[in-house]
Amino acid sequence: MRRNLKNLFVLGGLLLGASLYAQEKTVTGTVTDPDGFPVADAVVKTTSGKEAYTDENGMFSIEAKQGDLVTVEAMGLPTQSFAVGAGSEYKVTLKPSETVELEGAVVTALGITRDKRSLGYASQEVKGDVIQAGRGSNALQSLSGNVAGAQITAPSSLGGSTRITLRGIGSITGENRPLIVIDGIPLANNNVNDTNTQRGGGGRDYGDGAFDINPDDVESINVLKGGPASALYGSRAVNGVIMIKTKSGKKGREEITVNTGVAFESINQIPKLQSLYGGGGSSEFETVNIGGKDYQVVDYATDESWGPRFNNQEVLQWYAFDPEFASDYMKTTPWQAAKNDVKSFFNTGVAYTNSVSFTKSYEATNLRVSLSNVNQTGIVPNSSLKKTTASINLSNKFSDVFTVTTNLTYTRTDGFNRPEVGYGDNSVAQKMFQWGQRQLDYNKLKDYKLANGNQRSWNRTSWDDGTPAYSDNPYWVVNENTSKDKRDRFYGNVEFKYDIAPGLYAIANVMGDTYDMQISERVAVGSQAMSKYSEAYYKFTEMNYEGRIHFDKKWGDFSLNAFAGVNRRHKTQSRLSSSTNGGLVVPNYYFIGNSLDNPTTSSFRETSEVNSIYGMISLGYKNMLFLEATGRNDWFSSLPIINNSYFYPSVTGSFVFSEVFKPSWLNFGKLRAGVSQVSSDLTPYQTGDVLGSSINFNGTPTFIQSNTKMNPLLKPEIKDTWEVGLEASMFNNRFGFDVTYYNEKRTDLLVPVQHSWSTGYGYKWLNAGEMTNEGVEALVNIVPLRNQDFEWRVTWNFAKNNNKVGKVSDEMDSYNLTNAPFSVQLWALSGQQYGQLRGTDFVYDDQGNKVVDANGFYEKSEVKNLGSIIPDYNMGIRNTFTYKGVALSALIDIQKGGNFFSTSHMWGMYSGMLEETAANGVRENGVVADGVMWDEGTKSYVKNTTEVSAYDYYKAYYNGVDSQNVFDADYIKLREVTLSYTFPKKWAGPFANVTVSAFGRNLATWGLDKKGFDPEMASYGSGNIQGIEGGSLPSTRTYGMNLKLQF
Repeated sequence: MRRNLKNLFVLGGLLLGASLYAQEKTVTGTVTDPDGFPVADAVVKTTSGKEAYTDENGMFSIEAKQGDLVTVEAMGLPTQSFAVGAGSEYKVTLKPSETVELEGAVVTALGITRDKRSLGYASQEVKGDVIQAGRGSNALQSLSGNVAGAQITAPSSLGGSTRITLRGIGSITGENRPLIVIDGIPLANNNVNDTNTQRGGGGRDYGDGAFDINPDDVESINVLKGGPASALYGSRAVNGVIMIKTKSGKKGREEITVNTGVAFESINQIPKLQSLYGGGGSSEFETVNIGGKDYQVVDYATDESWGPRFNNQEVLQWYAFDPEFASDYMKTTPWQAAKNDVKSFFNTGVAYTNSVSFTKSYEATNLRVSLSNVNQTGIVPNSSLKKTTASINLSNKFSDVFTVTTNLTYTRTDGFNRPEVGYGDNSVAQKMFQWGQRQLDYNKLKDYKLANGNQRSWNRTSWDDGTPAYSDNPYWVVNENTSKDKRDRFYGNVEFKYDIAPGLYAIANVMGDTYDMQISERVAVGSQAMSKYSEAYYKFTEMNYEGRIHFDKKWGDFSLNAFAGVNRRHKTQSRLSSSTNGGLVVPNYYFIGNSLDNPTTSSFRETSEVNSIYGMISLGYKNMLFLEATGRNDWFSSLPIINNSYFYPSVTGSFVFSEVFKPSWLNFGKLRAGVSQVSSDLTPYQTGDVLGSSINFNGTPTFIQSNTKMNPLLKPEIKDTWEVGLEASMFNNRFGFDVTYYNEKRTDLLVPVQHSWSTGYGYKWLNAGEMTNEGVEALVNIVPLRNQDFEWRVTWNFAKNNNKVGKVSDEMDSYNLTNAPFSVQLWALSGQQYGQLRGTDFVYDDQGNKVVDANGFYEKSEVKNLGSIIPDYNMGIRNTFTYKGVALSALIDIQKGGNFFSTSHMWGMYSGMLEETAANGVRENGVVADGVMWDEGTKSYVKNTTEVSAYDYYKAYYNGVDSQNVFDADYIKLREVTLSYTFPKKWAGPFANVTVSAFGRNLATWGLDKKGFDPEMASYGSGNIQGIEGGSLPSTRTYGMNLKLQF
């Protein structure tokens, strides 16, 4: 390390002694609209990161160097760019431009702003205006359908997880999500959902760390997809980087911006339930004599709907046995479908969003302060989420050579009773779509508790015993079995910049991200499950200390940009959890000491450190040819000191051929290519065996070792990438495209390989696996119509990724990722796509007909692949129309291919809840399976004619053919629609700008393999376990309005 630091200082000395770079100068100018009128508040940016605003006369002044590209942007007008030459005064007219939109300045690795024409790798930027127009509470969800190569799964849940991958899955057991960097600060996107929750086994989705980002603070998001783009971040960027730049104070501008809006959330897709038959397991009612009178009673204890057909028979319902409810006591009511069905249980969620920001520019100081608040109620009763964010962005130039910039953000998130999802005791979805009785009226269920505190469950053990047999009253669940979560988070940085000499400057950064999170969950006494109380505390802190020295020079036709830097990353995280055992002693007292048996407590803590040096050199010729090389070396504390150093190189090049070939129709064209190598990190305890505490045995503490042997010889997973791309814009910027082909191969994948039990371990961690991803990404921009007042713009993006697990290991060809709550499993298999759902399938004859056995049921195959969770392709189409102050935009998001397994479909069929189980008279007439049966007489397959009762036929959806519950993950979604109107200056009154807008997300869905079952709902976390639906709430649509005031 000391030798490398010495080399770094030598490099710095060489750069300092190099020839001087052209001095910065003051560039002034005037910005006008197509009619020649001055444009106020236009944003003027340089490729070196300087910004300024035009005054009321359209005039600006900014520091820039000769050769810099200056971009001018203004609301409702086309963007214009110019290159700084020998002169210092410029006139800019914002009219339909010949300047290429694919050019411009973008934020790249380490937060460095670069001229996009010099980049030899793929990146895609999404402006903050697009993020904010949809008024979503999660900034990253808004990338769905907008970025080629980004697959985003965002199920409808209260602040739940958002799954993001770039260019597919690369690791079998490791992290596959990209690094998130905000204003240069690596942001932890941790997810605390346990494995049982993620596999659909039941649990609450507490979301990701990225939820803490305030969308109103975002200026732009730049997605660095491949290894060449992200190699400078080393091991943590093996899956790409999402670079987020927040808004800051601008020179020459003072502004107050207020946003206030309301959004409503309602059901979009919900499973269709039958409404012809009620609860029970028999078509007849039981008659009982109560108090000398005969009554027909319901089969309350059976949580299925194979009961009698609705025909207004008089029966005693579940709520007729409690004297304190006198109006219902021992009174019969008609046997009929509920007037207040499942849908009536769900509320219309409401989210109020308010934010204010203040921007002030002084002579040497730029300041932006913002405060925002989101107050949201969910579609499930008694659930809510509140988030408050405060941030400050301050930059001060203490002298001509010394500048200090700081960004600080505090976020407080309070969640109450986030709904449980999956196959769990407190999952209302499980009790509505998988099990239940179809006569239940949800208005009656609202009276869920007796005066003595006991539960009133519809699922009584018998008419004279109100104890819940299997299911709690859903209103008992959401009011008594609740949860709370709280997260306090602080992240920020302080940057020091010192200009050593013209073209030579040094930067030092201190960056931090820390949060505390508390979660408590309760199960009340009187629930069907054992009463319980648990608490968990999570702490996380990461500090980064970084120093860089930069050198930029341009002489003649040549340019040089170079920097070298060092970084130290120190991370600490811990968890402390405790839970009662054996139930609660005293009802309604929720603390760990109220445990009938000894409570269980566990704790976990880990610390890791990575030291790094890195550098980049970029050479340019005539603003046409660019060659760039980067290198980074990481030293890991998680690896043995003799094997803890890894180097990651990348080389990229680009050729702007439009500088050589200049036909009149071509505005810009570039070829690019890049290669890189990068690795992943290891967890701190993967290389050494440690003891874990277990449940006390007879009061004595016990400690155990994992059955998986750790390995001190492990090394990081390695990813080799190469990519090529073509960018072009033509016909006066009316048509442009960016196409990329990439090929990524990962080797030394970490896999727990089967081991001889004679060693005391069943598995051992090895660098054993291989996986490849190759694919195509395309982005097309078209302007079919443009005139002085009107513009129609179409943006199309497409991504197709081919994934293949080359091998799991030499010793085994499969690895079980997880098991669904029932039936299927999720696997990584050698030679196959990652994420194979495995279970039984239909048996087919030579003609492709399904084979039916002698009893009239489908034959099932041996366990086999039923499909991968990875889609064939994703595509987004956005149409944007602007007319004077009116802007209308609509985004269609398309996914084709991939599969998911539905537990709700399996049990919903089994229990007679879903629509198909009562359609077309099947309960009266039976079912004849569509297929062929073997005929011994003719020794051939003949059409099946064997009739099976509907009860038996649909029961076979469990333990029968698993593929009946596996569906394609296709969808076409109207992902986003926004409509806004910006008032003319003469109507804006005292405000500088007034904009009213309406928005909607997920307004419509088409193309589902199974209507009512949204593939995006088969996700309960942002980790590798996907494609298993264990018990999901309905998917939702969001719509609302917003008012934006600037003054």
